[in-house]
Amino acid sequence: MTTPSRERGPARGSSAGAGAFSPAVVLLAALPVLVAVWKQAPCLQRGWGGQLPFWRFCYSDLAVTTETSGAEAGLTAYLTGSVPLDQPPLTGAVMSLLAGPAPGEGALATQRWVIAAWAVLSVVGLAAMAWWVATARSATDRPLGTDPRMVVLAPVAALTVLLSPDLLGVALATSGLWAWTRRQPLLAGALLGAGVMARTYPALLLVVVALFAWRTGRERELPRLVGGALATVAVVALPLLALSPGTLTRAWRTWIDLPAGLGSVWYLPTLAGDPWSAPVLTGVSIVGIGLALVLAGLLVLGAPVTPRLGAVALLVVAVALVSGKSFPVQASLWLVPLVALAGLRWRDHLVWALAEGVHFVTVWLHLGGAGTNRALPPSWYAAALLVRVLAVCWLAVRAWQVATERQPVVEDPAGPANASVDTSADTSGDASVDAPADGGSGDFGRVPVSRYS
Repeated sequence: MTTPSRERGPARGSSAGAGAFSPAVVLLAALPVLVAVWKQAPCLQRGWGGQLPFWRFCYSDLAVTTETSGAEAGLTAYLTGSVPLDQPPLTGAVMSLLAGPAPGEGALATQRWVIAAWAVLSVVGLAAMAWWVATARSATDRPLGTDPRMVVLAPVAALTVLLSPDLLGVALATSGLWAWTRRQPLLAGALLGAGVMARTYPALLLVVVALFAWRTGRERELPRLVGGALATVAVVALPLLALSPGTLTRAWRTWIDLPAGLGSVWYLPTLAGDPWSAPVLTGVSIVGIGLALVLAGLLVLGAPVTPRLGAVALLVVAVALVSGKSFPVQASLWLVPLVALAGLRWRDHLVWALAEGVHFVTVWLHLGGAGTNRALPPSWYAAALLVRVLAVCWLAVRAWQVATERQPVVEDPAGPANASVDTSADTSGDASVDAPADGGSGDFGRVPVSRYS
C-alpha cells in the first residue's frame, strides 16, 4: 500500500507544546476547580435551599441530592436500598462512600464536606484525563498531536465540575478510550464497563470501539474488550442485585418516566405550554441514539481513510445529547475530553464554551424566577437553549470533518525515533500503514489496517 506524502509542520488545531504533558498541566488542572469552588461560595455559606442558588449561580445537584437522599448514611445504607439516589449504581456508591464519614453535624456540614472532597477528586480527574489525552497513541505507536490543555483549561469544566458527580463517568470513559489506543483491550473494556455503571453513555463508546476493532483488523481483541466490560458490570451489579435490585435500576427506570428536561430541544414544547408525553420522548431519544450509532458505522466502516477514534466518539455523544429528552448543564462535561481527543481547534472549543456559558446563565434565571414575575421570559431561555444545541451540532459537524481529513505531521517530543507523526491516524489504527496482525514486527502475517481503504 502506498504511503501518502506527508508535510511537516504543526498539526492543525495544535500549538507549540500541544501533545506534551508536564507538571504545569497538573497545576493548571486546579484552575477550573478553583473557579468552580469560588462560584459555590454563596451556597457554601448559606446552603443550597430555596431560590438563592439559582440567582447566585451556585446550585449543585451534588450537594442537593446528598441531603435529599440521606447519603450521609453511608455506603452500607446505599447498598441495602436505604439511600434513594437517582444516579447510576457506581456513582451512587461513590457519593454515599464520600458522604458517610462527613465530619460535623447537620446536612450543611455534610454538603460542604462532599463539595470539598469532590473538588479534590476533580483536580485529580482533570489532570488524569489531560494525561490520557496527551499520551493516546496510534497503532504505530505515534502520538496524535492532541492538546491536554483543552481539558484542564476548558471553561465548561469550570461551570460543571462541581454541579454533579458526572466527572466519575467522564474520567472512566476517557481512560477506557486511552487504554484501547494503548492496545490494552481488556483494560479498555473494564474501564468502559465501569463507565457504563457510572454514567451510561460510555456504552455508546463501547460500540464505537468495537467498530474500530473491525475496521482496523483488531477483531480478535473484541472478546477481551467485551469480557472486560461484562466483568466490571457484574462486579458492580451483583452485590446490588442481591441486596437491593431496585437500587441497581433506579436511575434508568427514572429516566424512562421523565418528561422533557432542561436543555433539550424537546423542552421547547413545554415552554410553549404543550409538553410531549414521556413515552413519546423516550422513543424519540432511543431513535436519536440509534441515529448516532448509524452515523458512527457509516463513518468508521465507510470512510476512505480510517477516522480518528476521538472524533467519532465526539460525533456519537454529541448527536445522542442533542436528540435526548434531557440535556442538562452538567452533561456538557462529557464532551470536554472528546473535543480534545478529536483534535478540534481552540476556536471551535471556545465558540462552544461561549454558547454553554450563555445557556448556563439563562437556565438558572429561568428556574430562579419560576412561578413569579421575575422569571426570565420563556422565549429568552428558548433562544439560549437553541444557541447551545446549535453549538453542539457544530462540534458534531467539525468532528465529522476532522475524522477523515489528512493532516500535517507534528514532531514527537519523545525524540527522533518517532519524529514523523501522522495525526490523520485514528487512535486505534493508521489508515496509511499496514500493521502486523499479531501486533509484532516483520512481514509475516501482515494485513491492511484499514479493510476499506
